[in-house]
Amino acid sequence: MSLLKMYRIALVCLCILAPLGACESSKALFEESVTAQCKNMLKDSPISNLVSDKIYTFTDASNEYEYKLGICASAVADSKTAVTQRELVNEKSRTVAVGRLNGTHVIRREDYLELSYYYGDMYHTHCAGTHRTARIVFVCDPCGGKGQPRLVEEFLTDSDASSNSHCFYLFDWATSDVCSKSSNGRLIICSPTGLGPGSIFIIVLLSLAVAYVIFGVTYNRFVRHAKGREQFPNYSFWVVCGDRIADGCDVLCRSRPPSIPMKQIPSVGRGDHQLDLSEDDIE
Repeated sequence: MSLLKMYRIALVCLCILAPLGACESSKALFEESVTAQCKNMLKDSPISNLVSDKIYTFTDASNEYEYKLGICASAVADSKTAVTQRELVNEKSRTVAVGRLNGTHVIRREDYLELSYYYGDMYHTHCAGTHRTARIVFVCDPCGGKGQPRLVEEFLTDSDASSNSHCFYLFDWATSDVCSKSSNGRLIICSPTGLGPGSIFIIVLLSLAVAYVIFGVTYNRFVRHAKGREQFPNYSFWVVCGDRIADGCDVLCRSRPPSIPMKQIPSVGRGDHQLDLSEDDIE
């Protein structure tokens, strides 16, 4: 029998024999004990900086249920419940304990960490009436920062007791805290909007082009007093550049023989005897 279970049995006996005040004091001491045990399990883990009194509140994808989750913290005041579920459609629905701090279990791997809370409220009609369980999987996201929890799915089975271990609430939490320190030589560029490096480069390039045109036109119009097309910055350069590009396209994409320049076309016309000119005019 574990020390924690022996402590719980002693607490129940104390609550039966002792006055109400002593029972409440022992209950608070027990809650502090399980919280301290959870914090000790995550002390040297990658998510140690997420351990706090903060409660994360979020809903499922269909906005039918609201979840509250704490990392080594009670989601409900004066309780050792770590994860709760409340139905939003029915305002009179009760809050269900999905997992409790006294059932904390941690699995660590590279770029991955799983935090489980066991001993939630019992199921009624499925999973053989076993306790609910919350599993929070922390995965590496170099650009995720501290991240936020998200419900993936509630996995349920039939009432077969042999398969009740597969009934649990699965949450995922994408965060940079569980990423390994070495990036294996890869350059990681993060942006608040989640855009990739190529998108960022195009946005920067377009921004520079727009700024070049605006400031160039303003300078030529008000400082150099240019008019018409001459207001465009470096107009002559871009004209020549456009001509060169057009010539290159003509050479690469031409589907007919090149035309003969006008200077090389022989003069074809009437002879001198057809012009009705006199000899003096010819001389």
